[in-house]
Amino acid sequence: MFGIGATPFDVRLVAFGIPIRVHPTFWLGTILFGSELPTNQLIFIWVCTAFVSILVHELGHALTAESFGWPTEIVMFFGGGVALSQQTRRYSLWKSIAVSLMGPIAGFLLLGVLILAEKIMHVSHREVLYHLQFEPLPDTADFYFKSVLYFLWIQNLYWGLFNLIPVLPLDGGHVLESLCIAMRFRDPTGIALKVGAVASGIAAYLFFTKFDFMLPGMLMLILCIQSISALQSRQ
Repeated sequence: MFGIGATPFDVRLVAFGIPIRVHPTFWLGTILFGSELPTNQLIFIWVCTAFVSILVHELGHALTAESFGWPTEIVMFFGGGVALSQQTRRYSLWKSIAVSLMGPIAGFLLLGVLILAEKIMHVSHREVLYHLQFEPLPDTADFYFKSVLYFLWIQNLYWGLFNLIPVLPLDGGHVLESLCIAMRFRDPTGIALKVGAVASGIAAYLFFTKFDFMLPGMLMLILCIQSISALQSRQ
């Protein structure tokens, strides 16, 4: 969406043998998403937890693809990331669907770990939400620790749900397209684009008017325009 070509400023990592490239726009995007937080300390924590959350999501895709014998690399950029796989060896639609779903599932599993950890440690991330609504904010290690839990909680919940919206190129859109191929519809990509245009349009409207989430709304609006443009180019 925003271009993910390599730059001299990329951060390169390896996890579980999978190469990871973090594009400079990733940091820009995460700072932008967290820019309404009231302190620089919270913005910094937001960026760090977003990196962890999105990396876990992409590793869910990548490790599943690698288990099928598909060489994979991860690129993280503005608005998220992508696991790029060479789907040649023992390819099947159901494996492709599994790869698409394992990103959100990995995030939901991390969310489950966080919920369990909170119960064991008898802490609650909800206290952070209370303090964000009613300043001044406490400047304590306990508050910042709970902020880590809170940000990880909302990032893995909402990022997973966001990605399951059936619009290309999100995970839900790829699953829909694969299901249409499996059911031998005449134009599976066209169907996925049409559903995606409607779904992203509805999501953008809800984000803007009901939830007041401006940046997710903007992303959905961009995806809606892209879907409509792709449909027109196919005519």
